[in-house]
Amino acid sequence: MAARRLTGILSRLLREARNFLTGLHVALIEQSVETLELELLELEHVFLTLVLGSLVGLPLAPLGIAAELAPHLEDEVKILYERTWRGGDVISDLFSRMGGEW
Repeated sequence: MAARRLTGILSRLLREARNFLTGLHVALIEQSVETLELELLELEHVFLTLVLGSLVGLPLAPLGIAAELAPHLEDEVKILYERTWRGGDVISDLFSRMGGEW
């Protein structure tokens, strides 16, 4: 009787430990994905600054490099164009940061 009880307690303990480690694993993966998304956003900003930096007074990248990289900026230029039409609409900028351009 005591052996069954001990076996039940140990199996429940192992199950809870496995659930804890599974949750920890999922949390670490989600945190890693969030970190990678933030890094991608920062790299996109650096890329945009490199290619379009002359618009804000930064030294111009070599023309050949800027011309090669310009086609990769299609989405960014589209967002920039849409924001010029929205002007000072703070609410739409807030929603665009939360999940896309509408």
